[in-house]
Amino acid sequence: MDQIYKPKCTNIISVKKSLQEFQQQLLPTGSDSIPATEEEIAGCIKFDGTNSQFNDLLQSVDLEHNLSSTKDLRVVPFHPARVQNLQKQVDIPEKALKFNCVQNAVKITGRLRKNLDSKIRYNKHKYSVMPREESDIEPYTEMLLKIRFYEPFKYKPGIRLGHPKFHQEFFVLGSQGLCELRDKIYCQCDLGPFYDISTIPNDAMKSPERDDSKPNPGFFFVHDTFYNDTRNKENPDYSEVICNWAERQKYIGQLKTKKMEEAKFEDLVFRLGYPQVYQHHGNCEHLFVISDCQLLTASDVLVRKRYPILNSYAFPRSIPCNICGHCEANFIVKNSDQHIFDPAYICQVCFESYHYKDGKKLGEFEAFRFLGTKIAVKDDETEIESRI
Repeated sequence: MDQIYKPKCTNIISVKKSLQEFQQQLLPTGSDSIPATEEEIAGCIKFDGTNSQFNDLLQSVDLEHNLSSTKDLRVVPFHPARVQNLQKQVDIPEKALKFNCVQNAVKITGRLRKNLDSKIRYNKHKYSVMPREESDIEPYTEMLLKIRFYEPFKYKPGIRLGHPKFHQEFFVLGSQGLCELRDKIYCQCDLGPFYDISTIPNDAMKSPERDDSKPNPGFFFVHDTFYNDTRNKENPDYSEVICNWAERQKYIGQLKTKKMEEAKFEDLVFRLGYPQVYQHHGNCEHLFVISDCQLLTASDVLVRKRYPILNSYAFPRSIPCNICGHCEANFIVKNSDQHIFDPAYICQVCFESYHYKDGKKLGEFEAFRFLGTKIAVKDDETEIESRI
């Protein structure tokens, strides 16, 4: 793959080897843990002075004490999840007061307000606020990986039809399995259905239900290895046809395959920022990158059950109904002899009233469910679905 998509980062990272190297550098010789108390620190540096001298030494290397000043501006801790609208009062021109819409706005708010946050990048996706809980992971004993997934987009060789858009970002531990992350990833394709529902309008109105007992094939492709989800024996192997094709290519060669449920993130080998692939439901492909691989520190979440952590996710795009223009679209209509758009995005009210009479289908068309701005945040105990 390196011959086709030239990597900008040539360094190949092994998670397990990186953890061993970090621990060798941090752990003192003959010790099994990183020094935490002042007595342990003094022993590691072989300090033979008095306690008073050691306290003076600590104060001399205290960055916060030595680099701070009473004239410094107060720094407010920033968290993107707490970004709020910044508003400014705007003077109303006299000519504008003759319009009823302006008069009504003044009655409601008192004065017109102007939003100043329209260009803040954090408006486009939401950050999760992770509660602090009692820790059960020792710092510096795990590797923390940050993985960013992107939405599927249209692509043809030599033709640029779209570009990757950010979808979700997860934090995972090196000791966790790849299946744990896959079960957390949300995609609208997981809820389906994927067939024409125009002949069963009553069933089409029902909310789709997820059946975990059915085959749910998919794979992660990282570096040169396919990690196939074979937890269900009925899952087909998507990677087989790709591996057979790759062997016939001059610049690719033989690729490896492993079971996803037997692989952990600490076993991965990859390049930082290099695009990898997550594929499921046949041809639903998500590019993802491992943006960071670092040692778990005391400032990170030290609760094992919280991982994989959904750090942030994008707001889905809202598409209005092509008929009424007011409600959000819930169905996609294709190959219709009644619409000027193909495909047409239709809300539920217009879908029922325009395409059916007395429960019978009118005209020729195909209909598919469309979830719109529906997003799902999966937790260990519950699955929460919400609308923006």
